[in-house]
Amino acid sequence: MREEDFYIEQYFGDDVEFLTDAPLWERQALPEKRRNMKHKDRYMNPLTAKVRLCEYFAVERLPPAYVVAAVRRQSWKDLEDAGGSLDAVGDRLYVLYFLSMCSKLSYVKVGQAENGQTESRGITKQVRKRISAHEGEAKIAQAVLFDAWISRPCPSAVSWEDRVKAHLQAMAAADIDLGMQVKAEYFRGISFQDAVWVARRHEDPSGTAHS
Repeated sequence: MREEDFYIEQYFGDDVEFLTDAPLWERQALPEKRRNMKHKDRYMNPLTAKVRLCEYFAVERLPPAYVVAAVRRQSWKDLEDAGGSLDAVGDRLYVLYFLSMCSKLSYVKVGQAENGQTESRGITKQVRKRISAHEGEAKIAQAVLFDAWISRPCPSAVSWEDRVKAHLQAMAAADIDLGMQVKAEYFRGISFQDAVWVARRHEDPSGTAHS
């Protein structure tokens, strides 16, 4: 969608300038004539896509598929920027932030996955499979993979994951306003940046797990 089409005078009046000011449409955030216009952008700037996604969620409307795709594409790129190739052999610790249309259902997921190597099938690609599975689970909460971080390959991230979860659990237990643990590896109210900071803080200096 073009910038000018997105922002100016699109909701029955000169005073309405932003999507967050729009009336709550019965089925879609955009009027029929706008929905039928082909403003799809396969190569949307990821920062623009994140802003658009938040604006659609603010009015409790599902965003267009190409906006979601751009946000997801950037999140997967962030993973490779942080940890290198996701298909490399080794264990990984990851921190994922899923943004939901219902803000109370947004959450941070901490986990680990290991790519093995077999003679017959090559690299198992468990890291990609695990994160993709989490994306599938997130659909229940109408959540999108919004931010993501992963470590570089290491011999084992099991104890690293345990230390990170214990720290986040302690944070949630100490101050209910700071965050809440909803399952063993799922936390609400804790920011993605704080969770990544905790993950890096518990990196094992001996080399058992490294970033």
